[in-house]
Amino acid sequence: MDNNILRRIANSARADKIALALVICVLLLITALLFKQIKALETSAELVSQSLTVDKEINTLFSHYDLMESAEFRSVILKDTVFVDSYLDHKEDSDKTLERLYDLVKDVPGHQTNLATISQLKDSLHTTLTALHGKVRPLEADSTVMAYVKEAATISKNLRNVRMEMLLHNQKLLRDRLATYRRLTFLTPLTTLLLALFSIIVFYIAFMRLRRHRDQIQSSETLLQNIIQSTDNIMNYYEPIRDPEGNVVDFRVSFANACNKDYLDLEPAEIIGKPITEAFPFVLENDELPKMIKSYHDNETIDFERQVTVKGERLWFHSFIKPIDKGILEVVRNNTEEYNAKENLLALNDQLEIQNFIMSEAKKMAQIGSYVWDMETDTAKISDNFYRILDCGPKEFEPSFEKYREFVHPDDVKQYDEFGQWLKETHQTREHTYRIITKKGLLKYVRTKGQFIKREGKVVMIGVVQDVTEQVKTENDLIIKNLELKRSNVDLESFNQVASHDLQEPLRKIQTFISRIDETEKSKLSEKGKDHLDKIYHVAARMQSLIQNLLSYSRIDSKHEDFETIDLNSILKKIQEDYAERLNEVKGDILWESLPVVHGVGFQLEQLFDNLVSNALKYRSPHLAPLIRITYEKVQSKELPDDFLKHSKTYHKISVMDNGIGFGNENAQKIFAVFQRLHQKTEYSGTGIGLAICKKIVENHHGYIQASSESGKGSIFTVYLPF
Repeated sequence: MDNNILRRIANSARADKIALALVICVLLLITALLFKQIKALETSAELVSQSLTVDKEINTLFSHYDLMESAEFRSVILKDTVFVDSYLDHKEDSDKTLERLYDLVKDVPGHQTNLATISQLKDSLHTTLTALHGKVRPLEADSTVMAYVKEAATISKNLRNVRMEMLLHNQKLLRDRLATYRRLTFLTPLTTLLLALFSIIVFYIAFMRLRRHRDQIQSSETLLQNIIQSTDNIMNYYEPIRDPEGNVVDFRVSFANACNKDYLDLEPAEIIGKPITEAFPFVLENDELPKMIKSYHDNETIDFERQVTVKGERLWFHSFIKPIDKGILEVVRNNTEEYNAKENLLALNDQLEIQNFIMSEAKKMAQIGSYVWDMETDTAKISDNFYRILDCGPKEFEPSFEKYREFVHPDDVKQYDEFGQWLKETHQTREHTYRIITKKGLLKYVRTKGQFIKREGKVVMIGVVQDVTEQVKTENDLIIKNLELKRSNVDLESFNQVASHDLQEPLRKIQTFISRIDETEKSKLSEKGKDHLDKIYHVAARMQSLIQNLLSYSRIDSKHEDFETIDLNSILKKIQEDYAERLNEVKGDILWESLPVVHGVGFQLEQLFDNLVSNALKYRSPHLAPLIRITYEKVQSKELPDDFLKHSKTYHKISVMDNGIGFGNENAQKIFAVFQRLHQKTEYSGTGIGLAICKKIVENHHGYIQASSESGKGSIFTVYLPF
């Protein structure tokens, strides 16, 4: 392998990562070995200590057995109970020592076997000595006693043999453990020393490589700084500025190269540390800040064009935004020369006037067809779309004024000839619509428009033609619908007259007769008859109110000739005066903020707020004094529903809030329908038209009304009127 390749691999960041991983693995391995040796040394020391303790406990155990035997013999021979107590103490101590030995040698099989033997011999010795107790009588020989004595001597001898075997086994085990301990005490410091040396070497190598990389980074930074400062592009780096909630609201200039001075007349040192909206105000003017914030959040590179005026000169720039690390890098290229060259190139294309005219007119006329007509030779060139309008294939016939005349509808031929003659004589143009019969026998309406120009020394006419058959049909349908609408309006006026006079006249007579019966005959009626008479009176009054509300609803139109400047505060003052007596009766109040001046129909807006106030008082809570609050604020059109056709960017938002009985919010749209009621007539009076009138008035003013409520918690009616 090439040495240069090996050098590059050795110097690469990936090689450093691999080497670091290997070094860490080796350090961990050596550390693990050292830990293992230390644990082994610790275990070995514990085993040596255990062996010494076992040796001590063996001697202690057999000392107790000898003392037991001696104490029992003395008690038998001397008949002294003191020795009996001494025997019992030694027996208890020997049992405890035996238990400790069992615990110490539980992992040594040889010792476990010997201890089992000692346990059996101990029990036999105790039995023998206990049997010997009290057997010896003074001055008499006793063969039984001698037998117990011999048996005790035999047991003691066997115990001493087991003791010797255990001591020998323990000494051998101790020698092995001491050898292991000495080996470990030699290796552990050596391993520690090797680990320390290896660590020093590793850290030295790492220090040297870091130092070399630092030098390389400094060299690269110097080279990068030279490139950035010598480039013809603006290069700036921005860091995000966040609000208390952590949202990015701006960027701070962290780096700016010298091109900021060359192109924007801004010193880099003066703009570093400033928000970009302060350093570069055109970021807000061009609505670029949201794009930069979105690029930062989405980690996507974006680019856009911007125009900036510097010292009265218009400059064009192309900006590239790229998120880097914890900020964004902006590279700005000056495109002014290219843009000016493009403008000059467009200025040099004036000779393409014919094509440009055809294309522009074709766009206006739906790009249907075009033609060029040489009036001197009566020859023409028409586009493929023109042929298709005639239901012909492209280039199917040689076009001319006379040839095209064959497609003109017979009833329009005379008009077509007169139009052609007028064109030849005046060289003026105008739109002309006529009918044609296509090759397939279809009737079509076409509209044409042209212009005379000079081309190669001759006067020619260029123009476009459009199939307007559907448009003509639509216009005819619209004319018919307008006639129907006029008839409908006439019928509506007739209805208004009938409702105003013919319907109300019988109603007034009914009310008159009811009034007379009430004055003269009511006392003669039964209680049931009186009740029926009262019901007739209320039904008639409700019928009159219904007719009047219908008249009000039908008379609201969308004509704006009578729009004027209206101060809503004056309207609210008048309404408050009108309802003063009723408000005193129910201990209610109307409070409102300063309301705006709007354009509209005065009596309609007065009726709008009168109906809303009346509605709030009608449906008041039986437990609370009615309080009607009217608030105002200016809002943007985006706050209104999407399905509402907006006529203004800004709207007046007027909210009428009450503390009445409210209604279920699922009925928020339902309540604006004509005759729509949410309660029975016996519960609350009314015709069900009041809110429908409110909606029609607001719509007549190009506004929007909506309601929101919750049963038992009052209602809010919000009116939006164009600013």
